[in-house]
Amino acid sequence: MFTTLRARVFAGFLFILLLLAGLAGYSIYSLASLSDITSASLEKNAEQSLAASSMYESLVRIDQAELRMLAADTADAGPALVEEPAHFYYALTKAWNATDAQDSASPLLNNIEARWTEYKGHLDYFYTLALHNPPEARRFYEDTLEHEIETLKAKNIALQELNFSAFESAKALEKSRARGATLGVVFVAAMALLIGFVGSYLISRRTVRPLMELTERVKELRAGHLDAHVPIQGADEISDLGFEFNRLTERLREFEAMNVSEIVREKQKSEAIIESIDDPLLLFDAGGKLILLNKAAETITGRSEQSALGESLHGLFRDPRLLKDIEQALDYAARSILSARMGNATDVHPSQPPIVAIASGGGRRYFRIRIARIVASGAAAPLAGVLVLFTDITHFKELDEMKSDFIAKVSHEFRTPLTSMTMSLDILGDELVGTINPEQRDIIETSKHDARRLAKLIRDLLMLARLESTKEGEAAEEIDVAETIRQLVRSIQPQYRERKITLTLDALPEGRFEISREHLTSILTNLLSNALKYTQPNGDVSVSGMWEATPGTIVLTVRDTGIGIAAEDRERIFEKFVQIKHRDSSTPGSVGLGLAIVREIAGRYGGSVEVESVPGEGSTFTVRLRVRRAEEAVTSEVRA
Repeated sequence: MFTTLRARVFAGFLFILLLLAGLAGYSIYSLASLSDITSASLEKNAEQSLAASSMYESLVRIDQAELRMLAADTADAGPALVEEPAHFYYALTKAWNATDAQDSASPLLNNIEARWTEYKGHLDYFYTLALHNPPEARRFYEDTLEHEIETLKAKNIALQELNFSAFESAKALEKSRARGATLGVVFVAAMALLIGFVGSYLISRRTVRPLMELTERVKELRAGHLDAHVPIQGADEISDLGFEFNRLTERLREFEAMNVSEIVREKQKSEAIIESIDDPLLLFDAGGKLILLNKAAETITGRSEQSALGESLHGLFRDPRLLKDIEQALDYAARSILSARMGNATDVHPSQPPIVAIASGGGRRYFRIRIARIVASGAAAPLAGVLVLFTDITHFKELDEMKSDFIAKVSHEFRTPLTSMTMSLDILGDELVGTINPEQRDIIETSKHDARRLAKLIRDLLMLARLESTKEGEAAEEIDVAETIRQLVRSIQPQYRERKITLTLDALPEGRFEISREHLTSILTNLLSNALKYTQPNGDVSVSGMWEATPGTIVLTVRDTGIGIAAEDRERIFEKFVQIKHRDSSTPGSVGLGLAIVREIAGRYGGSVEVESVPGEGSTFTVRLRVRRAEEAVTSEVRA
């Protein structure tokens, strides 16, 4: 009847299912026998107890509010004296709803309700006295209210004790009946377990025996015995598996006899492709050991292939500073891969990919590093190796430096004539050389406005040039970050008030930190200026910060309720001279350098810039800066 494996397994599960059904039926019968326990009475006792507890808590809070009223704390006590009596009466109503007419708690609830009605009238009178005649209110509290509220508390305690006694009686009855039902269920379950164990053992033994034999043949195959053969018995699925196993061993024997010259040719082809790549290329295995490099990589490492194979990254590059730069570049590349996999690459904007400078051929060559994970499909360890490609950007680096130098020199040369023009316009506007008419004044004011725009552009260009030409960690000083942020917010508040935008300051990292005041001010100035431009009147902008001690990072956050940023624009806004235009907003005097400066400063401190935005709802910019806290710096120096 049960000729196939599926049928035998189904029979075994059906047998167990029938046992479980029998056990479930008896359990349901046993539970049904407990239906005469009046769960409604237990629920009523519980509701009465909860209501009594709520009434007692309301009385305590009313008493405390009365004392605060006597202490002239009407701001907190007044609302409590209005709200808590309603809470008490609501709890009293719930207690009545859970009480029958024959319930022993009815007389006590009648007494509580009567005393509460009398006390409520006195409480209203006390509230009026406390507002207009505090001495008389104190005497009234000591003579009347204090005694009444203590009496109400005692009545509530008595109600709780009464409910507890009724609950204990019902619980004892339930335990007695449940114990008998439990013993019956345990006995039936034990019998079902014994029968199920014996039946399952017999069925599984008959089913597993051919699988064990097949397992032995697989072990022989793994040991290299390709002539392993499984005898075919029966017509079930295991027999089909044995037949496929025998076919597999035949194919393996055929494959072993094949000529491996094709594999060798493919290997030689791959090596030729790698050698033809002009950029240095390194291939590491899962353990971090070098297994392949091309001629270009031999040039930058100064090692031949024979001597470099098996080395780790630390063994190939001995210069500590160079090794640190390479590790930072690898870390950036790894984080980029992780961000792309998680689907949030457009929301996270770390500093630009680090550039690695390597001395080669009497000069310096600049590289950006890319990595690729090599995954072995089906292997126990998913990572088979890591491919590291050094992309030579020396030519682009030189062009970028030439561009930066040119912009810095031109901007610097613009400052002197621009200052002279601004002073001349101020002299004309102040009428120091003669009276001017209103039309002339409008022209002068427009020119002064354009001069200020040009001056801001020059300042931004010079700031960006300084950031690109200096190294990480320069110009650091010990400042009070929280106080610096407060001063900046105070200075920019008038502009926000003029636009009718609310600027608030939340929690800030207290203490002194090693960071440039100019850099911190530049970050917040640019972010707050953008928030001011893109937030409509009656909007909100907030500034907050925190100190994360474990990574040693200051986190600055600027939130606004502005027009937001579309998903496709979130990556471009951090590029130089990129400004996203909106139909209902204008940004006079801006050329798209602010966020580029923010990202450049964050990169100097090994940090990042992140943006989260929903179009029409606002944006949140988060800047992370790795800095040292002044106290920690002193502690480390003392320990050293």
